[in-house]
Amino acid sequence: MVKKLNILIIFLLAILFVEQGFAVDKIALTLKARGITQLKRSTEKDFKPNLKVGTSLFSKDHIKTGKSGYAVLVFLDDKSQIKIRENSEMMISGERQKDAISKMISMQFGTLKAEVSPQRKGDFIIATPTSVASVKGTVFWVISDPVLGDIFYGIAGSIEVINNESGDIIVVGVNETGTSTPEGDVDVEETEEGAPPEEEEEEETDPTNTLEFQLQNDQGDIKNVKVEYK
Repeated sequence: MVKKLNILIIFLLAILFVEQGFAVDKIALTLKARGITQLKRSTEKDFKPNLKVGTSLFSKDHIKTGKSGYAVLVFLDDKSQIKIRENSEMMISGERQKDAISKMISMQFGTLKAEVSPQRKGDFIIATPTSVASVKGTVFWVISDPVLGDIFYGIAGSIEVINNESGDIIVVGVNETGTSTPEGDVDVEETEEGAPPEEEEEEETDPTNTLEFQLQNDQGDIKNVKVEYK
């Protein structure tokens, strides 16, 4: 656990020291990526394969995962994380304030786990074709299907879910399962044992003790950075 924390600190400190002259409007970084993962910048038309660890993410970037795909993103202001499972697609957006980022995850489909730090300023919103979930600080799973609707599994804290069709609102708490359908129906029940997705197994840190990542400015110029640590 200590080693993982040190790696995260290295990420953030390295960016502070090496990004002079590059854009400061990035909102998140890629902490983990494996399997089939793709990234499409807001200024690009097509997805590019192989999302890499350390990639800087900007508002309205799109992430897509395929079979066995997995990615973890961390927001730079409060270290909130989203863990994106296979066969998912979403856009991350963020509006910077003085010392916070108002965040929105627009899910087209798929599965993610959100670990959200208490939001002192700004919002953390997850929007799907069926629902809008507002979060202040909590841990939960979202499974979204444009045809079948959404399932929310509360792990810690609570989330408020608004159905786009009916406007009905539910609050999903710890050990509760919320459902929201395209027809406008919502419901909250106690979570059945074994119902939430299983946590992805975390791989060991690269034994070479080297992190490589990219910085990008407003003109699209990319700077590759390599950081070695002990």
